[in-house]
Amino acid sequence: MERQNVVWDREYAKRGTAWNRRVLFLPDVFEGKTVLEVGVGDGKTLSAICRKKPGRVVAIDFSIQALKKAQALVDTSVTISFMKADATSMPFGNDAFDVVVLYYILDNLLEVDRKTAVNEAYRVVKLGGVVLFEDFAVGDFREETGKRTGMPEPHTLEKKKGLICHYFTVEEARSLFHEFSRCDVVQKERTPIKNKSHLVRKVINGLMVK
Repeated sequence: MERQNVVWDREYAKRGTAWNRRVLFLPDVFEGKTVLEVGVGDGKTLSAICRKKPGRVVAIDFSIQALKKAQALVDTSVTISFMKADATSMPFGNDAFDVVVLYYILDNLLEVDRKTAVNEAYRVVKLGGVVLFEDFAVGDFREETGKRTGMPEPHTLEKKKGLICHYFTVEEARSLFHEFSRCDVVQKERTPIKNKSHLVRKVINGLMVK
């Protein structure tokens, strides 16, 4: 299996900001806070975070091409630092952030790395701090209809271009974040494509408190 940073560098260099995913569920926990976004991608979630008036944001990704795309969307009214780093080995001390955002990053990892990334998020968030999670749910229309070359793990597709995409259950998400003192995890559904109500987008959304 090709390394995912190589795959994503290639995709971002080719497609740029072609992904149309909108940030729909972003709670009001950011104002004045020190925030870490893990897996900044092309900057869509970062832009939504900046509208919530955080004090300072650190945005990391293991793809250089993603970081370049995200920097093009910088909100100059917010202090933002960009850094090439891996979700499974974050270069920060313990209790460094008020809020950690894991939006559409864990789905790109296999199980052992998903668990490691969550452990890292727990380590770097402050006591009483918040970790936000959002990702695709089992039964999402793209899991049902998407092209694939293999199934490395249950509900995990390796797509033709080498991208990994995992689909979560509520129970799995709760298990991943079991160390947190509070773990609010729900599944949300919508039909994003007009006149195609049979294509249901399913996501898992979570707010965890250390």
